[in-house]
Formats: sequence, structure tokens, C-alpha cells
Amino acid sequence: MSDDPTVGSAQWAQWRKAVDLDDYESRWDRMAEQGENPHGEVDFVMRFEPKTALDAGCGFGRVGIELNARGVEIVGVDLDSDLLGRAQRRAPQLDWRNADLATVDIGRQFDLVVAAGNVIGFVDAADRSSAVQNCARHVAPGGWLVMGNQLKATWATIAEFDEWCSREGLVPAGHKAGWEGELLGEDPDYVVTVHHRPAS
Repeated sequence: MSDDPTVGSAQWAQWRKAVDLDDYESRWDRMAEQGENPHGEVDFVMRFEPKTALDAGCGFGRVGIELNARGVEIVGVDLDSDLLGRAQRRAPQLDWRNADLATVDIGRQFDLVVAAGNVIGFVDAADRSSAVQNCARHVAPGGWLVMGNQLKATWATIAEFDEWCSREGLVPAGHKAGWEGELLGEDPDYVVTVHHRPAS
């Protein structure tokens, strides 16, 4: 893989150049120190009772590390080598992989695949369907694919997520407007898409 952390899309490159990674990483620690819950995504996906999970676009490992702390075996994948290095420093005992979601093959399927933080939106537009479909391929029978994304004009729509997942045999299962399970409403600006692979 490239050592350039801004590979992937122009939007990701713009975000990376504008963000102080030390401040970004510590933001979640500050939330916990102030009594806020930094693990809404994990709370949400634990309702599916996964024993194994793929943290797709894992960044510095916030979601994957918390899943593991709750007893879930995880593999984390990210294209950004800088963020992945932070995940490795935080939890060197876990399985972190520097790879592209559109092409990575972990060689197994998981009870849960989760992409928590606008991951697919930051994928280059030409590769988004491949990234979602490849994530879907890693979902085991009876398992779940959960992705959170803003609904920006140039980003994927709910209908596109549904279509891409259906190509890999997944069915939509109650999309939400946020990680607390809010109803979508008529004009949502954020969606947590939930797809399920039937057990048989």
C-alpha cells in the first residue's frame, strides 16, 4: 500500500490536510472525561450480539477497540497508514490491516461489518459501490452490515446503499437517522444503513 495517507479521494485528502490528528484522536477521550458517551456506534451494533466484527475504515481504532473490550473479536482495515499506526499503538494485540475497502480480502466472513464514520462518503465516487459490495461480501450468513454516513449531495444515497448491498444478497433492515436509533423522518441529513444477510 502507499505510504501517502491522503490517497483514496480528493475529499479525504482535503480532510486530512485540514485536521490535526492529535486533536482528532483526543476528542473522543475528552468526551469520556466530560461524562459524554463516545461509543454510540458500538452501543448500536452490540444489539446484534456479534462475536466477530470487521471494523471497515477503522481509523485510529476507536470503534474496534471498544468492540473488543466488549468481547468481540475484531479485524480493523484502513487505507490511511497514519491513522492505522495510531490504532496499532493503542491496541497492538489486535489485527489491523492497511488495505483498500474496495479490494481487501480478509479471507473470512464476520457476524458484523461496521463502517462508523462517513467512511463510504470519503471513498472516491467511482469506487463507492465496490467498497460497499466488498464489505457486504464479508458479512456471514445471519450477519449484519452497518454503515453511518451524512447524506450530502455528492455522497451515496440510501437507495444506492440498498442497491449495492442487494447485489451481494443483503436486505435492508430498518435504516435510522443516527446511532441512537432515531427515525429517519422526511428529510434526514444523516443515515445509519442497516443490512442483513439471511441465514439461509
